[in-house]
Amino acid sequence: MGLTSWGLLGLLTFITSGLLAVTVWAWPRVASSGARSVGARVLILVGCQFAVLVTLVTSLNSYYLFYGSWADLAGAAGGKAQEMRDRPPPNPNAAAASQVVRTVRASLGPALGHGRVPERDGQVEHLDIRGIRTGLSSDAFVYLPPQYFQPAYANRRLPVVIFIAGYPASDKFVWISKGHIPADVAKAQQAGQLQPMIYVMMRPTVEKGWDTECADVPGGPKVETFFAQDVPEAVAETYRTARDRSGWGVAGYSTGGYCATKIAMLHSDRFSAAVSMAGHFHALLDTTTRDLYANSLELRNNSDLIWRLKNLPQPPISVLVASADVGEKTFPSAQRFMAEARPPLVVDKMLLPTGGHNFKTFRKYIPPSIRWLSDHLKGE
Repeated sequence: MGLTSWGLLGLLTFITSGLLAVTVWAWPRVASSGARSVGARVLILVGCQFAVLVTLVTSLNSYYLFYGSWADLAGAAGGKAQEMRDRPPPNPNAAAASQVVRTVRASLGPALGHGRVPERDGQVEHLDIRGIRTGLSSDAFVYLPPQYFQPAYANRRLPVVIFIAGYPASDKFVWISKGHIPADVAKAQQAGQLQPMIYVMMRPTVEKGWDTECADVPGGPKVETFFAQDVPEAVAETYRTARDRSGWGVAGYSTGGYCATKIAMLHSDRFSAAVSMAGHFHALLDTTTRDLYANSLELRNNSDLIWRLKNLPQPPISVLVASADVGEKTFPSAQRFMAEARPPLVVDKMLLPTGGHNFKTFRKYIPPSIRWLSDHLKGE
């Protein structure tokens, strides 16, 4: 039974309701002042409170996807992450393209779910990307718009946006099931609001239970290199994509928003635009990240986007900062980032009056972010 499944939540709700009913029935029977009765009342209260708490936490986790599987929960609690021996050895000097296993997912095909004609509905495909530079592997779901399959666009190369979810985003369909990207894109295109683009939907978690913050970890996974080089290379080898940096963007929410801005800033030779939806801009370190920088202040500063704007040349990219004035915990970080921005870096902002750090709010950022990306990227 999955950690985020309705079956688990239903079972916990049933157990909690049963315990509450037992409490109502048993309380008058243990109402005396004896030690045994007092102990029974304490056990009843603790049991009920524990059941209510577990049910509430499970419900919140199912909505916000803090942990998507039992393995992720175990990893966060100190369990072992996926071991390095499972990967092919990195080969930084390799000239060959990253390996891609491509599968057409007919069940996800049409963005609006009302047909099976790619030329009309577009199509979602599944990629298993195996980075030859880093040895890292990850799922990607690619939404190809209807134009990609139409004869009039047969010689066109389309702009590409890589979407990176927040940590841990263990649901690999999160951009489809909660972000609704294919459906939103299809509706906006029908309304004439978007140019045709390719949407690559991914998660940041390449090591279970480890929030790597898209860093090249000393002695560990090279996640920055994976997203900045292996993934674009794999996508470009598989589809008709724009060849110039002006046709490549990266976007994300929460940790993915930080990753998106960081990757575009550090790799402006590949990306020209980034969107941060409720992302932070400093180099985070906590129990989920472990030590990403080998206790090196230099390495940590290199990943601190605010520090970079203060101390290094501004990158020639455009960034959209989507956040909320009230209720968004990353907003102070976003404010500091925007205050330090100077040309050639161009920063636009989309601020809600209120909004929490949750998917209900993230959903409000996604459609306008896609329109912004469409306005800032160029096909060929």
